[in-house]
Amino acid sequence: MESSNKPNTINDHSLGPIEGSSRGLIVWAGLVIAIPSLLIFIFSISPYTITIAGWELKKFQWGTGLESTSIENEEGLTEQDTTSFQPFAVTDTATTLTIDSLNPQPASAGGFKVSTTLTPFFNPIFNDTTKHRVLLIGDSEAGGLRYPLNDYCLANGHKLVACVEWYSATVFNFAKADTIARIIQQYKPTYVFVVMGLNELFAKDLKARSSAARLLAKKLQGIPYTWIGPANWEEDFGINDVFARAADEGTYFYTKQLVLPRADDGRHPNNKGYRIWMDSLAGWINTSAKWRIPLKTPTKRARPLKSDIIMMNAAKFRGY
Repeated sequence: MESSNKPNTINDHSLGPIEGSSRGLIVWAGLVIAIPSLLIFIFSISPYTITIAGWELKKFQWGTGLESTSIENEEGLTEQDTTSFQPFAVTDTATTLTIDSLNPQPASAGGFKVSTTLTPFFNPIFNDTTKHRVLLIGDSEAGGLRYPLNDYCLANGHKLVACVEWYSATVFNFAKADTIARIIQQYKPTYVFVVMGLNELFAKDLKARSSAARLLAKKLQGIPYTWIGPANWEEDFGINDVFARAADEGTYFYTKQLVLPRADDGRHPNNKGYRIWMDSLAGWINTSAKWRIPLKTPTKRARPLKSDIIMMNAAKFRGY
């Protein structure tokens, strides 16, 4: 009788370690999954960055999938779009605004902080019949391009909400200043046109300008856009290619391929030249651009412009 109890005694003792081992494996597996997940979550909401062997771990904003526009590159070019400012009113008639209208105000004076991430203001479905809020940003070329662009907007149900004309500006002004991010936050465009480079045709510091161009492209994340190359009157030293590489694929339009009639200065297009330019640009957007919007040819030209016009001069306000 005693011998018949021995196998049961052995089995009872052997089951204990097996069951304990199984429970331990389950707890261990849970920790392996939970701890890294918790660390990733803590890192994503923290203000800190981690660099490993020269590579920076990128963080994405929860709920938007967009990276912060605050970056630092190999040129040491940095930008932190967190300047406080007082908003200005959008009017129904054409209004010319100077940089005084955009001067930053400290939070103590009633200003407010601008988020470093541009939240999309649209359903990101392109190539459709969406009626867009259009923003034009550029150097002096924007001053002539705004009129035919306004005609196209009115003919296709879009609204040209504002034109930013930064005379004598270069990509450094647009990239390093927080002005563009503040204007985007103010007007909430759903499509942006960027045109610049006429002052940079003979620039040779292309590495530095490449870094600035990439920083500018970061400011446009989350918004469909077209980056318009300068209206070359002579061959450039590579600035067009620098801009094209910085822009998203399918968003850069090489204007220098066009033959445009010029104004008296021999550099800027004249009124006819700007119209030819816009017609060619619209045709390209309709057929080849990454982000296509309806831009059928207007039947009426030179229609009244009711958008805000924000004028700045880099000689007096460089922005940084």
